[in-house]
Amino acid sequence: MKERIKRLFFNSTLRRWHFGTLLQELKISRERLNHFLKELQNEQFVHRIKPEGKMPYYIANRETAKFRVEKRLYGLKLLEKLFEHLNSCEGITTAILFGSFARGDWSKSSDIDLFIYGDDSQVQKGIFEAQLGREIQLFTYSDPREMKKQLDPAVIPNIAKGFHITESIEPFEVRVHV
Repeated sequence: MKERIKRLFFNSTLRRWHFGTLLQELKISRERLNHFLKELQNEQFVHRIKPEGKMPYYIANRETAKFRVEKRLYGLKLLEKLFEHLNSCEGITTAILFGSFARGDWSKSSDIDLFIYGDDSQVQKGIFEAQLGREIQLFTYSDPREMKKQLDPAVIPNIAKGFHITESIEPFEVRVHV
C-alpha cells in the first residue's frame, strides 16, 4: 500500500494532496492512510503542510535525495519492458533514454525521449505508447554525418547524460582531458 501512495506522489510531484483526495484515490480506510502518511513523513518522503485557516495537505519532499532516487528508479522500472524490447532489436547499435525520465523529474504528462543509433524499424513504438500511456519521441540516426547535420547541438549533452539502455555509445566519441 505504501508503494501505491508513493506512486501518486511520483506521478504528481507538484500536486497538493488533501487527505480526502488520497482516500478517494486509494480506497483504503482513514486509519491505514493516516498510518502510511505518518511513516512517509518520518522517512521525509512527504511534507504535511497546514496553512492557517485551511485544510492540511501533503506534498512530495522532492528536495531529498531519497525521493529523487526512488522516483528515478521507479521511472526506470516503468520502462523496463521497453528497454528489453530495444535491446532485442537487432538493428539498434545504441539506445539512450534522456530528458525528464533519465533525470527523474518526469510528471504524469511527460513524454519519453529516446536517442537511437541504427535501424529502428523493429521498434514497436505504438504498442509501448499504448502500454505506458505516454508519447515516445524517437531521435533516430543511422549515419553520423546525417546526425551531425540534423541533431541540435544543444541536445547532445542531454543525450550524453542520459541512461544508456545498450552498452554501445556509438557514434559518440569520448575524450578525456586531464
